[in-house]
Amino acid sequence: MISDKVLYLVKDSSFGLRPPLMLAIGVEVKDDWVGFHSTNRGHQFFGRLVKETKDGFIWHRVEDTFEEGRKDFGLITFKEVTLEEFNSKVRPHLVGTVPEFNSTEELYEFYRRKFGRRGYHY
Repeated sequence: MISDKVLYLVKDSSFGLRPPLMLAIGVEVKDDWVGFHSTNRGHQFFGRLVKETKDGFIWHRVEDTFEEGRKDFGLITFKEVTLEEFNSKVRPHLVGTVPEFNSTEELYEFYRRKFGRRGYHY
């Protein structure tokens, strides 16, 4: 399930067993790239869609680098975050004040308003 309206928890296998916490909003998937906004900046990764899942999708990141030529960075998993998961897995790591949400839709709307309107500049 790919949507530009939901908030995803992103796990990038190139970071090993302990990837940093990353959220994605405003996801856009094209033939050979995926773009999205995190709470810090825009991101764009080249590669291909491996598959859609019932609550997200898996991206295989393969990019041309200056030093190593074509490099396989592995899989990136985008999983839709529920309110319960946000409160248990994400909220404890947040810096600053984030309001309490009454629903998953309210959570998504907050992140769309705050981070998703930066335009498609990845």
